[in-house]
Amino acid sequence: MGKEVLSGLYREVFAAAVAASGPVNGVELTRAVGWEAEIKNEVEKIRHRAYVLEKRGWLVQARDGRFMPASEAVGLDASPASAERLPPGAGAA
Repeated sequence: MGKEVLSGLYREVFAAAVAASGPVNGVELTRAVGWEAEIKNEVEKIRHRAYVLEKRGWLVQARDGRFMPASEAVGLDASPASAERLPPGAGAA
């Protein structure tokens, strides 16, 4: 299963992180999904979705707080929809 298991805005946030050329912050994700990045509440709603996606294994958060797709979620087209993550090296060829 791929990103189609994600619902609505979660799918959009994940797709925006995948489409980015590198790690993205909450403001960049907010703009990418078409929301008003100048409105702090809008940014926080998108950032919250990114945190949830991180907890579920779809995104990883860099030390500076920016988000990027997890290699398991993109490279293997895995579906970490549960809170479980793939163990290190799982799926490696």
